Amino acid sequence: GIAACLSGVCYAELACRMPAAGSSYVYVYASMGELPAVLVAACLSLEYVVSGSAVARSWGDKIIEWLNMSIDIDFDLSSHFSWNFNPLATLVSAASVALLMSGVKESKSVTNFFTVTKVIVVGLMAIGGLILMLPRQNLVPFIPPQYGVAGIFRGATSSFFGYIGFDEVCCVAGEALDPQRNMPLAIVISLATVTGL
Repeated sequence: GIAACLSGVCYAELACRMPAAGSSYVYVYASMGELPAVLVAACLSLEYVVSGSAVARSWGDKIIEWLNMSIDIDFDLSSHFSWNFNPLATLVSAASVALLMSGVKESKSVTNFFTVTKVIVVGLMAIGGLILMLPRQNLVPFIPPQYGVAGIFRGATSSFFGYIGFDEVCCVAGEALDPQRNMPLAIVISLATVTGL
């Protein structure tokens, strides 16, 4: 979390100095030139592909798990293939692309809906966790033996996905009103919100 927060503060500084749409690509292009900027763009594309596929796979697995629990039928289609393939992840990715192609207004509405829903759910989980933490017997053992230290690192790795979005705030700098003031403010507020949750 500390590395992500420091990176976010750097993004806030650069967004204040260069309030143009494009995020990392623009910052590297202005400071180092075209070739390093192209390499950064390739790395960003790879980052979005990997994180998008991880999220789509997670959604597909959760839908299969929910269907198995609700309807009590084995919907695990990946067991029918010789390779590790999740058709529901493909459907989630295709639906996301179709939503993006339908226009900015529609995708913005859906993004706002999911963002508000996620913040409410995470807030309720945090409150529930604080309530369950009050009896001391719930804190013993502090690290559950079935997960161990490796489980803590897996959870920390998964929680890093919450910090990925602050560089996307910089991508809309060209559309912001008073970007030199509002962009750093938006980045710091998004970092504070993610860290608080």
